[in-house]
Amino acid sequence: LGRSLPLAPAMALALAMAAAEARAAAEARAKAEAEARAREVRERALVEFRRGVQAQKSGDRAAAIAAYREALGIDAALAGAWTNLALALDAEGMHAEALDAARRGASAVPAGDGPRRARALHAVGHVAARGGATADAVKAYEEALAADARQGDSAVALAVLLAEAGDVARAEAALRGADAAAAEGAGVDVALATIAWRKGNPAEARRHAEAALRADPASTDARLILGWCDLAARRWGDAAQRLEEAAKARPADADLQAAIGYAYEKLGRHADAVAAYERAVEIAPAHPTAHAARGASLEAMGDAQRAAEARAAAAASGSPKAACAAKVRLAAVAYRERRFADARALAEQAVAADAADPAAHHALGLACFALGDRRCASDQEQWLLTVDPARSADLRALISRE
Repeated sequence: LGRSLPLAPAMALALAMAAAEARAAAEARAKAEAEARAREVRERALVEFRRGVQAQKSGDRAAAIAAYREALGIDAALAGAWTNLALALDAEGMHAEALDAARRGASAVPAGDGPRRARALHAVGHVAARGGATADAVKAYEEALAADARQGDSAVALAVLLAEAGDVARAEAALRGADAAAAEGAGVDVALATIAWRKGNPAEARRHAEAALRADPASTDARLILGWCDLAARRWGDAAQRLEEAAKARPADADLQAAIGYAYEKLGRHADAVAAYERAVEIAPAHPTAHAARGASLEAMGDAQRAAEARAAAAASGSPKAACAAKVRLAAVAYRERRFADARALAEQAVAADAADPAAHHALGLACFALGDRRCASDQEQWLLTVDPARSADLRALISRE
């Protein structure tokens, strides 16, 4: 080992090493050249892709589709171009071709990139749903959430499809799973707030609506739900402010205008309430409660003639809810005037028009108690117990004081 290698073997070794180095250098050059060509191809494809994005933003879908196809002709692995092409084709009504493009876009996303794969799969679900392929849409949204549980848009879209199919439990589970994973955006919290409100849980509704507003300070839905929660909590000033903010984004929402009117009425701002109810009626002439509520505000202002006309309009609107609201208001007037028999008859008519209306049952309970019919009053108190605890407690306090 201490001796020098013979000349011939040493030369052979040197030549072999030089050849190996030359091969390595050639391979490195070839790799660099291939990468450079790939970058050049990708950049050419991206130029067309960006051109498609600009065309799509300007509303020229035909130009956008052509540009995306050009980009994919240069580089078929450009996942974003497939997805954008799918959305543009779908908007043109070419659902089958759009669905194929969306699926190719999802397949082109590199393995391990969960968030990008989730977004691509969301596009698959969107296109499938619009084309009527509900089962494919559900599967795509579920795969999107499996790729990234924080994909809030997919959770909301999946919940809508499941709820429409009658699978409410699964719909809510999808939303709660995304919520537990800290889903992106405000959509999941808005959906959970809406569910909580409909279940009669304003505290949970408020919690989710506030979370939605933190995620998206411009969320009209979150402001609207918080306005409802403020109404339930009898925070009339806060409710009016929230609902007014929501109305700026939804000026054509009749129910929203009616809710604003209700908040104003509770604040004693009767003229503002009348104006809000009139906006509701202008938007929806047969609104279920606006006519009758407008009548109550006009009555509070001392305008008996216009109040009577508003109640007549409510009764004539043809809507069971409108007829119920009008009869409840008339029953309240009769009760205040101590015409208890008339109040009971009107309240019974209100219940007949809409048996699920808490105000109608409350009015009936008051009238029955005033007439000495404790059984009827107790029946209304029990009916209201789970539906409207506040009104139930009001009747219970009245009955217990006898």
